[in-house]
Amino acid sequence: MNASQRSDTAARYAASAELSRILESGLVHTSFQPIFDLDSMSVVAYGTNTRGPHGSPLESREALLAAAAESDRMVDFDTVSRTDAISTAERSGLSAPRSLFFSAAPSTIAGLADDEAALAHPMVLEIAGHTLVDTDLAPLLRAIVHIRDQGWAIAITEVGVDPHTLALLPAVAPDVICLDLKIISELPDQRLASVLSGVSAYAEASGCLVLAHGVETEQQVLTARALGATLAQGPFYGGAGALPATLPYLSGVRPAPSGRLAGLRQDTPFSVAAERREAHISNRGLLLQISLFLEARAAVEGDSALVFATFQHRDNFDDWAVERYYPLGRTAAFVGAFGHGFDELTLSDSVCAVELDETDPLVAEWNVVVISPNFAATLAARQLGEPSPTNDTYEFILTHDRRLTIEAARTLVARL
Repeated sequence: MNASQRSDTAARYAASAELSRILESGLVHTSFQPIFDLDSMSVVAYGTNTRGPHGSPLESREALLAAAAESDRMVDFDTVSRTDAISTAERSGLSAPRSLFFSAAPSTIAGLADDEAALAHPMVLEIAGHTLVDTDLAPLLRAIVHIRDQGWAIAITEVGVDPHTLALLPAVAPDVICLDLKIISELPDQRLASVLSGVSAYAEASGCLVLAHGVETEQQVLTARALGATLAQGPFYGGAGALPATLPYLSGVRPAPSGRLAGLRQDTPFSVAAERREAHISNRGLLLQISLFLEARAAVEGDSALVFATFQHRDNFDDWAVERYYPLGRTAAFVGAFGHGFDELTLSDSVCAVELDETDPLVAEWNVVVISPNFAATLAARQLGEPSPTNDTYEFILTHDRRLTIEAARTLVARL
């Protein structure tokens, strides 16, 4: 080991030791930055920023985060940060639900979903979009479903850093999409157009809010509005600091109208689609051709596609289905396959197999749902009469309506 390597090792050891001192003694402190509603020009919530103690080499948030990541202590860091943010806010009289934005790593979220004491304080959970890419998505989505059920809202930040983020929006179902003006301004024109188109399409279909981060000037306020933002945060509206002595009335962030997954476990893609579209009668042959078309379109969309398919029973996921869905799983952002008896399947990591209880109404359905920033379609079919391999009659709906497709997908995400 040369002198430079010894120096790096010593620095990492010192940072790890300082991190332990800070976390174990609860020495972090939280500052709060207001988030404004651009229509009413009133504060609706506060973003939280966790720092180390004054004079510490880990005083800045960036240094503290880097040390936590290096030491594999992100869960400890997030837990201590959240506890301090909540206690500081409550001492100041801030207790409105979803009036605090709190960021957490995916590794923290599963534990948060099991922490009933923490969930009793509904916040807006911020998840950095790029962190979703290398995450096992199914357990993360299950945790998000439960967290949202407890009254929390979900925000996705850094949209645009990784193209996969846009693809995953319908699965995560954020109530808030956060656009960082600095990141946006540095994107190539074609990439910028793709991001803004994807965000606009999702926001219009879901009713979610768009928050502009980093607003510094009046001109950037106009830019934020042009990007579809209804919320804004940045130096133009006030920096991070202590909460004011007299708090304004805070409405908090309201979950998107269609963003809540609670209750959707009783719905199915067909029940959602049938509320707004007329069903037609068909047999397996036509449904298979439509399914093959949608699967082919998903393959064209590549890593920007989400694919959900229901097969009713284990026997329907035969060798031919495996030949079609395994390649999709290797290229798409996420592929989920649902059916009764699927707990007996041994699938590759590229396809998420979801077991359905035999009493689940989804067992009577044949569905293929494909969503990407540029494409959305749902085949929703329900078997008429008693479900059986010999029953060849279905009522079906084929729709390219993005809102309906997102709602159909959410009924399946709720079952992960």
